[in-house]
Amino acid sequence: MKLANLALVSVTLLGILAVGCKRDDDADDDSALGSSEAQLVEDDSEATEVDDDLEAGLDEPLSGASEADPGAPADGASDDEVLEKVRTNPGRFFKPAGCITSTREGNTITHVFAGCTGPYGMARFDGTVVSTYTREPGKLTVTHQADGFSANGATISGSRVVVYTRDGSLITKSRTGSWTGTTAKGKPISHEASFVTTYDASAKCITRDGSAQTSLGGRSFERTIDGYKRCGIGRGGCPESGTIVLSRTKDGESLSITIAFPGGAKFRVTRPNGKEVTRLLLCRPNAT
Repeated sequence: MKLANLALVSVTLLGILAVGCKRDDDADDDSALGSSEAQLVEDDSEATEVDDDLEAGLDEPLSGASEADPGAPADGASDDEVLEKVRTNPGRFFKPAGCITSTREGNTITHVFAGCTGPYGMARFDGTVVSTYTREPGKLTVTHQADGFSANGATISGSRVVVYTRDGSLITKSRTGSWTGTTAKGKPISHEASFVTTYDASAKCITRDGSAQTSLGGRSFERTIDGYKRCGIGRGGCPESGTIVLSRTKDGESLSITIAFPGGAKFRVTRPNGKEVTRLLLCRPNAT
């Protein structure tokens, strides 16, 4: 199952508030976002789109995961076996054939992309990612380094460290990263993030917690995800729990928006003035 996108990263507040929902019958008519709130949501969505492309488009294919189970990184009896899986597997995720070349030297693999279409129909990737792999019992650490890498129109430079651990059927992915560049809309961006995601292959449940700090076009803000859980994994499935908080401080004034998933096909938005709005989420409970 696809670990990254299904973990929530692609569920941006802009998408939820703008096109992924409809107002509940009990919602107050005064539910529209103000201009400052709308700007915060738009900034978060633009930044999250870039981070999503990097996580879903690169982390899984460059971890040596198989197409049958992209959420699980490469495993094997020896370091050499794992590294060979890491070197050869990316070609199964990117099209057209031969658009990515992966060259191994010791435990470092240089992945060169030339007009690749990413997994799951994701858009174009161009440039070089140098990845260093360290393997311990039940643990795989991958450090990605890029300079001027192009992902779906955005250009980024920086590093990401992804640590995979296993405990029975439970896979934990801890990701930290820091990068700078420009978005597809040409805005300067700097981004730091730290997230922990778990995938239980037996129960088919995903959890996610963490935060990201971003500066976009000179505006800074933070996104925090807490207690997110989703089972059944299907792409249209409903979250069971969790919150997303967007916050920004400007000229001494704080602004925050909270979206909470209480379970099922509803969610609650809490605006800076404390007003709560309940909306319907376009999802399928317990989808598979």
